[in-house]
Amino acid sequence: MARGSSGMPAGVRPLTVGDPVIIGRYLLLGRLGTGGMGVVYLAEHPRGGLVALKTPHAVHLNDLTLRARFAEEVRFSRRVVPFCTAAVIEDGTDRDRPYLVCEYIQGPALSQVVVARGPLTPDLAYGVALGVAAALVAVHDAGLVHRDLKPGNVLLSPEGPRVIDFGIARDVDTVAVHTQAGQVMGSPGWVAPERLTGGPAVPGSDVFAWGCLIAFAATGHHPFGTGEPDVLTRRIMLEPPRVEGVPALLRPAVEAALAKDPAERPKAADLLRALLAAGGVGDPWDLRAAVGRVLGEIWSPVPYPPGAGRVRLAQAAPEAERTEPRRRRAKAGAHLSHASFAALATVSIAALTVAAA
Repeated sequence: MARGSSGMPAGVRPLTVGDPVIIGRYLLLGRLGTGGMGVVYLAEHPRGGLVALKTPHAVHLNDLTLRARFAEEVRFSRRVVPFCTAAVIEDGTDRDRPYLVCEYIQGPALSQVVVARGPLTPDLAYGVALGVAAALVAVHDAGLVHRDLKPGNVLLSPEGPRVIDFGIARDVDTVAVHTQAGQVMGSPGWVAPERLTGGPAVPGSDVFAWGCLIAFAATGHHPFGTGEPDVLTRRIMLEPPRVEGVPALLRPAVEAALAKDPAERPKAADLLRALLAAGGVGDPWDLRAAVGRVLGEIWSPVPYPPGAGRVRLAQAAPEAERTEPRRRRAKAGAHLSHASFAALATVSIAALTVAAA
């Protein structure tokens, strides 16, 4: 496990004045992150091991609306079958403070890695595409829409990518009720066109965000550029995405995901099948097992970049020896996949658009 100079896992910040020391039966060790609604702490499980514990900010504990949103996040997180997502361990209340305990995922955010080091290698970009698509399948199968898929919510664990943060996820059947008129929930640049015009979030909205995210991971640039939110909004609504730098293995799927009309985008499961087929896997009966096998072959740990905590990789030399054969297999597999994809690209896109219709 990578650790910072303080001996804590990389990426963990110290507790601040006002932070609790214990919540429920968990000893808090440091801060993993903060958001508008809550704080995520690194905590020690009473039976050993590390977990991530999320709880609302102290100033929000008396806000009934935000407490209801937190309770909804807990309920939705429990509905998702954990695969390429963080598994829920426990939830509870400590002296009127609700909390949610999840699997601790050691690894930097995709946003940190790309900003610091540029685009991912083709094999890692393909792994992120597979893992995040698999996570969306799990989310959508649970009847939910994530609504905030972005590079900051994708952690690159030693085993593969993991999608986190269901803070603004919504039930597909009730999403229109929860979204107020004129209110767009999500992060600028990662919101689908139909939501920018006031429409509800649908599973296809997450697929659009997937397309933006994979283009960003593979090229180092957002497919609609940079700028103020209103500039990005206009480009997302009116301009075609810039995906020329996306590897050929991924480009057709990314282009299909970035269709302006949600009805023309593939479903997450169809997207995942097309990605596996493009990689030479075929049409497996068990998608999760297939994704797990591919990630086991092509994925290698991604260290925290400079500035995200001083990192020392434990057993660096043996790890290099273990990952080098996987890198060689990944490069060979990518070369073969590109060749096979050239023959089936038009078929894949046609299948994706037909499935979406």
